[in-house]
Amino acid sequence: MTSLPIVERELRLASRKLGSWLWRWIIAIVAVGFGGLWLGIAQLQGSTMRGDIFFAILAWACFAYCLLAGLWTTSDTLTREKTDGTLGLLFLTDLRGYDVVLGKMITASLKSFYGVLAVLPVLALPLLMGGVTNDQFWRTAGALLNILIFSLALGMFFSALSWSTGRAIFWTFLSLLGVTLLPLIYLWTSGNAPAWLVVSPGFAMANASAPVIGAAAGAAQFWPWLGGGLAVSSLLLALASWIIPHRWRETKLRQQTPCLAKRQPGDSLRPSAERQSALLDTNPAGWLVWRMRTFRVSRRLLMGLMISVGAVLLGYVAVDDALGDEEWWMTMGGLIWVASFWIRLEVARHAVTTIHEAKASGALEQILVTPLDERQFRRGHFAAMVRFWMWPVIVLASLPMASALLGLIATGWVADEALFGVSIMGLVTLLFVVVFFGDLFALYFSGCWFALRGNSYSAAFWRTFGFVYLLPTIGSVFLCWLGQFVWLITDIIFIVWPLTSLQGNFRRVVSGEYGIHYTRPIPSPATAPTPPVIQSPDR
Repeated sequence: MTSLPIVERELRLASRKLGSWLWRWIIAIVAVGFGGLWLGIAQLQGSTMRGDIFFAILAWACFAYCLLAGLWTTSDTLTREKTDGTLGLLFLTDLRGYDVVLGKMITASLKSFYGVLAVLPVLALPLLMGGVTNDQFWRTAGALLNILIFSLALGMFFSALSWSTGRAIFWTFLSLLGVTLLPLIYLWTSGNAPAWLVVSPGFAMANASAPVIGAAAGAAQFWPWLGGGLAVSSLLLALASWIIPHRWRETKLRQQTPCLAKRQPGDSLRPSAERQSALLDTNPAGWLVWRMRTFRVSRRLLMGLMISVGAVLLGYVAVDDALGDEEWWMTMGGLIWVASFWIRLEVARHAVTTIHEAKASGALEQILVTPLDERQFRRGHFAAMVRFWMWPVIVLASLPMASALLGLIATGWVADEALFGVSIMGLVTLLFVVVFFGDLFALYFSGCWFALRGNSYSAAFWRTFGFVYLLPTIGSVFLCWLGQFVWLITDIIFIVWPLTSLQGNFRRVVSGEYGIHYTRPIPSPATAPTPPVIQSPDR
């Protein structure tokens, strides 16, 4: 008898899929191409090949890949099964929770492991170039695999704990971001607690790249972190295995809000329920936007963060005249970047979630048989999204404007020689503003289209956020200031294409006719009728 039947079955199926084989080849080709490009540039410049720099660039790229692997692989594995109602069928048998959790995790994470294994031979090339030791390579390989297992286990834990795929992805991303950045921020602010070194994957990755193990290089905490990471990953998988048999279905009915037509005179509802109920009768598409409590809480937290931190920074300027302080401008710039990234992330997640859940529940199909046509639905949904995220965008735009106004008042920039600098700064700021609003529109329309076309929430979200924001961000790093224009062109493409697709193919996609090749039936050739047979008279 097989001890883990689901693991064996899912592993066999996943290893035979074409996608697993293609993904391994794609990652290997990208890594080999980067290595060949590095060697070619070094040969053209006539300089010595720096193996340590090549190793550091490729190792940190693999670190980002391993750290974020749980977001697009395991964070929606169990929640999608819960939504489809197929997870409970597994528990009708004698399977345990760990059978289901390990089987689903191996199925979802096989491509990620293939990707890491495909990069390791290229990562070993600096051993031949020089500048990298054997211990350094093997510590880095162990750290990458440990971070990958931790990310996958964290995604499985939140997937078992959550009912919504979007909520599981959000908490997985927030946990990974906090575990990675908070210890580094503490250390950068003159913190000296050794326990934080064991917690942060980023600091452990930096320790793994040390050439020699020793206290001077900071690598003494690497082995405790490696053991602690495996222990935490095992604990997360054990918790997911214990949680999933009890949370594969909802045991409590959610309280339903009656509509205005069915409400009794004595009914008393909360103000938010009152607004949602009234909105459902006037704009059903807007009700899809406003009904999700997760996004309402996220919007309040974002506005509270911007208002509180912005007020403290501006008050510090008014009291202490800190406009000439470089740290003040870095803090304000960091606040603006965090807020803009938060808004981009939530707009993409909001657009994908509303359309995906409406499609999964059959609400979009019901629109086709109601007086509300697809044009009214699109306009109502867009207007509700604009109204929902209008105030966070206004608060975000007021932060740099208030900083610039205080700078002009404090320094008294009225001279003519300062007008040129102010004009250049205004043009650069205008370019960033145009790119920001272009990102918002592109994320919204692309999120709606990808969610409408696909069946997987995770795939729709990462296509939206990856194509519109992540890839242009990476490109802008290499292209410097030209990257903003490339970013703007990308926004235009991902606005025009999804918008025209939604306008022309909304009904066909909802009804399931989109993508089906229509073949016109060929009529059979006309044939002459058979002449009547005249029988001869009987003789």
